[in-house]
Amino acid sequence: MIRKARDSQELQPSLSKMIKRTRRSLFYAALFSLCLNLVMLALPLYSLQVLDRVMSSASLETLVMLTLITLVAFVFYSIFMAVRGFILSGVSEWLDHSVAPQLVSEAVVRSSLGSLSQAGQFQRDLMAIKSFISGGPLATLLDAPWSFIFILVIYMINPWLGVLAVFGLVALVGFGVINELATRKVFKKSAELSTRSQMLADTASNNAEAIESMGMMENVLASWRRFHQESGYHQSVGTRRGTLIQSVSRFIRMGIQIGVTAVGGYLVLQHQMTVGGMIAGSILVGRALAPFEGAISIWKSWISARDAWERLGKALGASDKLERGTVALPAPQGLLTVENVIYTPVKNNPIIKGISFSIMPGESLGIIGPSAAGKSTMAKLLVGLLPPSHGAIRLDGAETFKWNRADFGQYVGYLPQHVDLFDGTIKDNIARLNFDAPMESVIEAARKAHVHELILRLPNGYETECGIGNLGLSPGQRQRIGLARALYGQPRFIVLDEPNSNLDGEGERALIDTLKILHAENITTVVVAHRPTIVSTVDKLLVLRSGTIEKFGPREDILRQYASTQVQAAAQKAVSG
Repeated sequence: MIRKARDSQELQPSLSKMIKRTRRSLFYAALFSLCLNLVMLALPLYSLQVLDRVMSSASLETLVMLTLITLVAFVFYSIFMAVRGFILSGVSEWLDHSVAPQLVSEAVVRSSLGSLSQAGQFQRDLMAIKSFISGGPLATLLDAPWSFIFILVIYMINPWLGVLAVFGLVALVGFGVINELATRKVFKKSAELSTRSQMLADTASNNAEAIESMGMMENVLASWRRFHQESGYHQSVGTRRGTLIQSVSRFIRMGIQIGVTAVGGYLVLQHQMTVGGMIAGSILVGRALAPFEGAISIWKSWISARDAWERLGKALGASDKLERGTVALPAPQGLLTVENVIYTPVKNNPIIKGISFSIMPGESLGIIGPSAAGKSTMAKLLVGLLPPSHGAIRLDGAETFKWNRADFGQYVGYLPQHVDLFDGTIKDNIARLNFDAPMESVIEAARKAHVHELILRLPNGYETECGIGNLGLSPGQRQRIGLARALYGQPRFIVLDEPNSNLDGEGERALIDTLKILHAENITTVVVAHRPTIVSTVDKLLVLRSGTIEKFGPREDILRQYASTQVQAAAQKAVSG
């Protein structure tokens, strides 16, 4: 019976849609910014009243009352400041809660599609956006529009002071534009080079054994140093330019503030304004221009957040275009049909070129052929890791790529060429990180994979910690545990890609026994092998060469033809030699 799709597997909203959900919170943050700036008027008004009224009237009661009112106003200022901070921090936390899991998922999907894993870069981009929202830069930008309130009050005190304030504002905005033009390209180039240096460092870490054994460290360091130093150079250029522009902007703000005081002093001498008005104007112009000067100082954060926003928006937008299914389908019987499938990677030549075949439920298929024949790509296409460029691959009539992933996974087992285990126990890894999985199901999968006794010989049996980096387990052990993981949960369709690549003679015999068990249980099985020896138990064989079907049919017939071809090739080579 068809079941409803899980809520967690519904199409995730794009980054823009997620931000739209925070509009109400950002509106309240802007509202509290308005309140903050209105309360800030209390300080210049307090100075104005004290200098112009209290001093002339010598009224102690008025001074006390004005002081108390101003103190109460700044109590509310502190409250408004805290509330705005809580709102922005809440928006940052909500984005992290909503976006971070999807970014991890997108990084995994991209890796499965053959792209380099970008999980680290995605997390750094999200951190840049979060820091911009909750770390102060966004608050500075929220204050900027309300600076016009201060300029209006300055103009009401005296029009000449208002003109000076407007001139300063225009000058700071102009330097902000100059800062953008002068630093954007160099900071962007620095970020790109920094990303490349980080990816090179990650690759070197994953290939530490090859680097150390073959003395490649100096060459690796030279490549890393080139990217790192070029990134640092562009970062330094952008920082110097930004620092220079920021210094000039600060001089302008201070010069305008001094100019307001000087003009105010002149007007006081001409009896055209009061001393209180002069002091209030000086305080107000400093407060009016501060957000614009601050915007220039946080420009680097703004550029980083904007670039991170663009990258994450593209990544999540691309994820939405995968067109995965959302409806749970009935358990399949195991009928596999491949209909004129072509697969062409982006900006590359076709790897799979018009392949068609089918196998019945419970049948087993071996895929063999020389290197670069497209065997592993075919395996990934069969389990829906890659989208066919043309044609379709169907399991019981439903396209494997478009099948809801969580729903599809419970019916499918897949063993990739390279097996990495997750941080956790062997039990957790076999159970596909289902921490509530019954132990009986885990042991059953291990027994089918003939790895139960091997696990029991480990220090803590099924509770042995694998750890990050698979420390303590050989490639063969990981491959056999990965096979148990593929068999967990009674799947109806299993694809094994080079399952014997790291196995010794004992492990290979255990694998053949496992394939016999799967055949006896009528589980549709596909085995990809470089050599024909491991496919001695399958029903049919598919021989690939250069992405096309060279032979397809019953195992005995294909092996006989394959062996004859190999003998002829060896004979021709011997004769020519």
